[in-house]
Amino acid sequence: MKKYLDYISDAVVQFRIVKDNSGNIDIETIYANRQTENLLNMPLKDILYKKVTDVFPSVTESIFDWPKILSEAAMTSDHKVIEQYVTGFERYIRFSVFGFEDNTFYIAMRDMTEKKEMKRRVLEMEREIKHLEDNLKSRANVDMLTNLYNFQFMNECIKSSILNNKEEGINFCLLVLDIDEFKKINMIYGMDKADSMLQDVAHILSSNARKIDVVGRYGNDKFMIILNNVDIDIAKIMTEKIKKEIESYSLNLNYKLSVCGSIVEYEGESIEEFIERSENLTSKAQSMGKGIILS
Repeated sequence: MKKYLDYISDAVVQFRIVKDNSGNIDIETIYANRQTENLLNMPLKDILYKKVTDVFPSVTESIFDWPKILSEAAMTSDHKVIEQYVTGFERYIRFSVFGFEDNTFYIAMRDMTEKKEMKRRVLEMEREIKHLEDNLKSRANVDMLTNLYNFQFMNECIKSSILNNKEEGINFCLLVLDIDEFKKINMIYGMDKADSMLQDVAHILSSNARKIDVVGRYGNDKFMIILNNVDIDIAKIMTEKIKKEIESYSLNLNYKLSVCGSIVEYEGESIEEFIERSENLTSKAQSMGKGIILS
């Protein structure tokens, strides 16, 4: 079979399941076709007969244990397809796991990043065209202060994620964050300082979002992130990281910033019901005090 693999478009790698000194599962490359060089952007000699965690140390820092996930997929299924955004590659990869025999298996890999991003780009362009036809500004999708997407465009993105869920079974979560006591900050420090703070919070959210996520400004001091292709447990981990980074932000005015809000996973309801569930949970968090994020 290997002699034909150089003629297909996917990168194909054969792995052997191994264990490290602590008994943790790792995978070692024992074969890779020519297309693998293009996908990984490195020569085959740097990949072959080496463990994945040695070639890509960033794998060990990921919330996904990729060696274990791929090994278990190979051992438990004749053919398993996994699509996920891979930190370190900064790409959305489609893994096709197959051919398990004698503790080895194959993975065909395809870069889906451009395809996934294209859906969002097309959606954005369609909205821009519509607004241009109505003689509105071409940046009608964007909040001018924070340079994040506005609520109208976020609604369209939620609809798109709902469609992906219904058609492809792709999970997604919605994170809403509200800055605690923003009116007080505005009154004490003034509008210019408050606007600067909103821009800094927007930067924190954007820098923590992946390419497949969508970040927007939901209201005056409220923000929203659509976390695509994750379930609620992974979304909570991502949320906690964002929350801590915001709380470490300083106005240089002896004021500790905090946020409250909600994180909800889509469960098949209408977009109106989904957003209402998020808003109700956010309101409940606000009533409980500062720094509360409910799920």
